Amino acid sequence: MTGVPVEFHQAKPGDEEILVALEEALFPEDPWTWGMIADELASPFSTYYLAALPDGPDLQVVGYGGVKVVGDGADIMTIGVFPHLRGQGLGKQILDLLVSRAREAGADYVFLEVRESNEAARRLYERSGFIVLDRLRGYFKNPLEDGIAMRLDLTN
Repeated sequence: MTGVPVEFHQAKPGDEEILVALEEALFPEDPWTWGMIADELASPFSTYYLAALPDGPDLQVVGYGGVKVVGDGADIMTIGVFPHLRGQGLGKQILDLLVSRAREAGADYVFLEVRESNEAARRLYERSGFIVLDRLRGYFKNPLEDGIAMRLDLTN
């Protein structure tokens, strides 16, 4: 794994179109809507980051992720990386940034849900210290699929 050099930019209200395009490209079966994204960007509990290639005059976003921290718990809301860049460490960079943000905000735990069939993401989460909590029957739609609930303890 060589690691893709990227710059992270915190997403803000006004970046909805960028995130909608990412959602439609990366999760065409069940993308978040403009309204869902706008609500997340406006929430004081949520932080989203865009991962962009550092070269070029225009912002070339190649991945993104978001975390919501409420009280002592955090929830990884989404992580997405373009397919041609998967397996090169970008997902790990995004995950590490989101976990770091959760820790800075005072979270003791980070939770996430992942499609049962997404073996690459599950391996990434397990290598990063997440443990499986439960199988969530029929959690994901389009297509209907079980989810796996996972948790990372930040108190150690």
